[in-house]
Amino acid sequence: MLVSVSSSSVYAVSLECNGNIVSTGITEEQLLNACGEPTSRNGANWVYRKPGSIPVLVTFGNGVVIFIRDVESEDFPASPLGDHP
Repeated sequence: MLVSVSSSSVYAVSLECNGNIVSTGITEEQLLNACGEPTSRNGANWVYRKPGSIPVLVTFGNGVVIFIRDVESEDFPASPLGDHP
């Protein structure tokens, strides 16, 4: 699965999956259609990992993607919203 962040900032605005640009505001279903199953899930936090690259954390709130960011580990880093995704 090809997943890459389109920005080098800590909080990315979008990511690319299989040629699809994914950004905040899309639903879980839309993300699954664009990127497939995440490498791992923990509630509202999903991690996508491409071999050889930094994992990408996608956080949901109210059923839509609200944050996309690089993470140093896919061991479910803290949500940008703390305990309230």
